[in-house]
Amino acid sequence: MDFVQLEYFKAVAESGHLTNAAKKLNVAQPALSVSIARLENEVGVPLFDRVGRRIYLNKCGEIFLEYVEQTLNTMKKAQAEVDSYCEKLENVLNLGVVSKPFSQMMLMKFQKQYPKSRIRQIDLSMGDVEEELLKDTVDFAVVSRVSTSPGIVSELIREEGMMLAVPASHALAKREWVGLKELEKEKFINLPVDYEYRKIIDAMCREAGFTPDVVMECFHCHMVELVSAGYGVALMTRERALKNRGNEMVAMIPIKEPEYTMKYYLTWKAGHHFNKISIELRKYLKEQCSQDFGGCSGC
Repeated sequence: MDFVQLEYFKAVAESGHLTNAAKKLNVAQPALSVSIARLENEVGVPLFDRVGRRIYLNKCGEIFLEYVEQTLNTMKKAQAEVDSYCEKLENVLNLGVVSKPFSQMMLMKFQKQYPKSRIRQIDLSMGDVEEELLKDTVDFAVVSRVSTSPGIVSELIREEGMMLAVPASHALAKREWVGLKELEKEKFINLPVDYEYRKIIDAMCREAGFTPDVVMECFHCHMVELVSAGYGVALMTRERALKNRGNEMVAMIPIKEPEYTMKYYLTWKAGHHFNKISIELRKYLKEQCSQDFGGCSGC
């Protein structure tokens, strides 16, 4: 006995006619007759009384139909529950974040396009990324340094030029561009030492031949405020600089010769199973993060 037989039985019981039931089920009438006969044989008693071309449920058939309907309804509910659960799984993504290059606004735009998506942002240190990817704790990680470890795949999704923020009264404020080496004697405002962004900025300065004199540590949201108050200068991504271009107390100057950039990579474990929303997010980031818009920032 299988569920197809039960569906066939229910259709015949409701129709009272093999031909009509066969048309409704889109099956051949002989095949339907064989299925009903096999079902009656398995149940052990006739379920229908035959009168001419019509067939009618007998008492045994009426009893059997009651339980068949309960069974089919239960299976439909079970399938619906499974589908609902799987749909939720298909729309949940665990995103590991180290340098936080994407603002909440960008994720809000993505979720507006995919309203059923559920993105969990998980803060990671750079040293934790590979372990968490290999354990499948996160589907993707967004980082500022490419991984060379076996089994880890990295894809560049955004690259931003760096700019210098100085007080409007600063000697460099009117310059069209500035070389990083020229900032050797400046006092810097930067993130705390444990943050990936701080490590990258420190590395840029060392590459230019000096160690930055960081006199004040803060988070990105306070950087421009401290620069405008004259506490020091700060290096920031072009995107973040553009967000503060309306501040007349601060001048934003491109860094050139050489031109330094902040790179953002999407990383994942090779062979990782990606659900629907993971695939869509990767596609979305590749398309949107190559554009200049207010969604990305060098956090």
